Amino acid sequence: MKILLFILTVSINWAIGIQALNLPITAESLALSNTGMAYPLNTSMNSSYQQIDGNKVSFSSNYWFEGVSGKTIFNQFGKHEFSLNSFSINDLELWGEKPASEALGQFGLQFSCLSYRYLFNQQANQNIGLKVKAIYSKLYTDSMYGLLFDAGLTQKINKHFNIGLTLKNIGYINSDLITPTLPSEYGIGMSFNHKRIGVTLLSDLIYSQINDKAFKLGLIKNTKFVNFYGSFAKFETNQYLSTGFQIKYKNIAFSYGILFQEVQLLGIPQSFQLTVLY
Repeated sequence: MKILLFILTVSINWAIGIQALNLPITAESLALSNTGMAYPLNTSMNSSYQQIDGNKVSFSSNYWFEGVSGKTIFNQFGKHEFSLNSFSINDLELWGEKPASEALGQFGLQFSCLSYRYLFNQQANQNIGLKVKAIYSKLYTDSMYGLLFDAGLTQKINKHFNIGLTLKNIGYINSDLITPTLPSEYGIGMSFNHKRIGVTLLSDLIYSQINDKAFKLGLIKNTKFVNFYGSFAKFETNQYLSTGFQIKYKNIAFSYGILFQEVQLLGIPQSFQLTVLY
């Protein structure tokens, strides 16, 4: 049993447990591999995100690694945002320490994150936001919970260039398993926006306590009814190529994102998102 829990802790819990904090949780985020600190489309990219098209509520269905699925719902109004994100897998086979012809049974792993974001400084040229996240994860009979914080800043340099800074996953975690390393991230991003042709170029440089360094490039092409997204992300042990789109009609938008990985065994993540403005 200890061997099984060790393997699951290193592999599956790395993906859906503590590392689930850094997974893209909406179709827009997935289509850009969470690229866009300086021009964020939501608070998972940068907690200083400011909605410019009014209040909105959004629902996402996310499919990450093989057999891993999740849901995200968030409500943004004024300077506030509430969100609930979850990932789970329910058909893991349970094997004992001695070889056996059949599995002893099945069990699952769940991860949930409830968060609140407040936009402290909301100005034409600068936004500062803080997000508080309460997390809970359960693997078989062991659990993990914690309270974490994100902080972010976006600064407009001129009509074309923005800069963004983020600090993510700072706080406290308690676990029945080996105490995990917090997946803290520190990053800086730049964006170039040309409104006349509807094109935005993105670049992020990130340092993570777990994944070391990462470099990301992104592209957004806006049209009247459809927005197109694309991104390339390079990590120490993997690289992503992602794309997607958003279709808009009146106060409703549908978004889709898909991500291809160099490590093909991890599958092809996809996400579907419905957003309603009110």
